[in-house]
Amino acid sequence: MLINILAPLANIGFAFSIKFLIDDGIQQNLTLLYRHLCVSILVVIVFVLGNYLAKVLTSLYTAKQIQKYRMYLMSSMLQENYVSFIKQTTSDYQHALLSEADQIGKDYLMGFFEMVRNLMLVGYSLVAMFMSSGFLAAAILILTAIPIILSAFSAKKGQIQKKRALAAEKTFANKIKEMLAGFLTIKIYQAEKSVKRSYQLFLREYTQKSLKLSITEDMTSTISEVSGLMIFLVAFGGGMIMSAKGTLSVGSVTAIVQLVNFVVMPINQLGLQNSRYQGAKALLNSLTVFLRKETSSITSGSHQNHFTQAIGFTNVSFRYPETKKQVLTNVNCRLLANHNYAIIGNSGSGKTTIFNLLLKLFSPDQGKITIDGNDLNSISAKWWYSQVAVVQQEVFIFNDSIKYNVTLGHLYSDQQIVQALQEAGLGEFLATVNGDLNYNCGENGKNLSGGQRQRISIARAFIQEKSIILLDEATSALDNKLSNEIEQTLLAKTKITVIVITHKTSVVNLARFDKVFRLVNKKLIEV
Repeated sequence: MLINILAPLANIGFAFSIKFLIDDGIQQNLTLLYRHLCVSILVVIVFVLGNYLAKVLTSLYTAKQIQKYRMYLMSSMLQENYVSFIKQTTSDYQHALLSEADQIGKDYLMGFFEMVRNLMLVGYSLVAMFMSSGFLAAAILILTAIPIILSAFSAKKGQIQKKRALAAEKTFANKIKEMLAGFLTIKIYQAEKSVKRSYQLFLREYTQKSLKLSITEDMTSTISEVSGLMIFLVAFGGGMIMSAKGTLSVGSVTAIVQLVNFVVMPINQLGLQNSRYQGAKALLNSLTVFLRKETSSITSGSHQNHFTQAIGFTNVSFRYPETKKQVLTNVNCRLLANHNYAIIGNSGSGKTTIFNLLLKLFSPDQGKITIDGNDLNSISAKWWYSQVAVVQQEVFIFNDSIKYNVTLGHLYSDQQIVQALQEAGLGEFLATVNGDLNYNCGENGKNLSGGQRQRISIARAFIQEKSIILLDEATSALDNKLSNEIEQTLLAKTKITVIVITHKTSVVNLARFDKVFRLVNKKLIEV
């Protein structure tokens, strides 16, 4: 901050050095001329170093703060609970972390220091002009106030248009993401024309909102430019009149004109800077509200050493918050530790809802779920997630190594990783990549087969020694042979509780489980 306050003083020194050089030249005083020329060179050096240092320090400070802010955004997002998280689209979060954070850094943080530097330059220049000519300085001061006052009004209008432009940009980005994700569907069903029409509508809306914002900013900039021209006319005209009357030297007139330049240029920038600063400030406030959601309270609640007894459902009823449709009604069951269970039922019957409740993504409307006799709602989510793992049909694979995708950043030895991979049935695959744990899985696991992705998920559970593994139609997209192999890998594991949601109802498949439940009419019935 201090360097931004002091740096503009070099500009004032430069203006006065020009005054002395011109007056010395007119008076033909070579001694003073050489002396003031040396001083001018020194002023230029100070000017260059001061402004460079101010910009570099401002950039360093902004980069550091915006990095902290992005970490704060990510930490806040990771602390959200599931219900709160899914209320926003992934593009909303991406936008907040990328373009909106950039805008806050550029227009709010850097913009603040740039405005301070420009305001100080205007202030110093006006003081210096008062020292040279009070009359001219007063006239220039009045003209200087005009764009500042007018820009305050346009800044309010700009804030509203900035919000609308950002909202349109988010919607447009979501539409682009949707179209790219559905590219194959678009091609197969020959929907290019309708998609193009839809894209055009969103593009038009985004363009219109952005254009309105640009027009407002252009108006603010034009007001500043007109005011700047008026200031130059007053300075030149008034200065030359006073010079003709002999009340002001030519050097003083030149210095005033140079000081006017140090008023006009910042004024031209300040209007737009203030408009963007206010818009970025409003954006920062909206992001703060955006992140003030219910958190997961992941560390709160009781916990124990290990899951050892049973999971109990007692008269559990549930409906999703945004619908009135009852999904589960008076569900009762007891799932013993180290046993294997299957839950079957028609699509949409509520099987996945049972897993969602077990994962504390939602809470029952009535009844309770207990873990070793303790109410799941009172148990620490952090402890509970150390006990349970989920293997889903779509396994998320990072564009990273096998090692990272198994450990997810936790510290394990290579021996432990290899053991987990072998237990998950990936021994042969590991041999094909020459045991290279740094083998890259590719974006979304494109370098792995469907079965290999499922087994990576199982290896994650094995290496963290999870007590409970939930399979949510995890193998439904695989062929029967591979599906049976993956399920058998889990069911053969001792000292582990496996709960499988499956569409397979053959006697051979179900005979591998200790108990089988069917979800019928929103209730769980033992088969």
